[in-house]
Amino acid sequence: MKKVYLTCLSLILFFCSCSPKISSIVNKDYQALRYDEKVEVFELNQEKPNNAEHVGTIKIRDTGFSIKCNYEIVLDQAKLEARRLGGNAIKITKHKKPNFWSTCHRLDAIILKI
Repeated sequence: MKKVYLTCLSLILFFCSCSPKISSIVNKDYQALRYDEKVEVFELNQEKPNNAEHVGTIKIRDTGFSIKCNYEIVLDQAKLEARRLGGNAIKITKHKKPNFWSTCHRLDAIILKI
């Protein structure tokens, strides 16, 4: 019985560690948006709108075991986190591409409410 328990626990830990780590800091509380609402993305070279309210920040990092972390997936995760915190836009402030140390894209972004 112990073997089955340890095997299940190991599998759960393995599959949970395959996705990038998302950390967020919230400055203002808003109600979460629906999952299908549009989140506008402002890339590094774009300015954020003057009327945008700063809701919080997001950091998406590699856990060391992350496998599904191309740019589109990482950006979708940032959008999901923005919706969860009530933001309808994100402004990317830092983007690290895959390199020798990490095979994942890493992002820092500001969550905005327009």
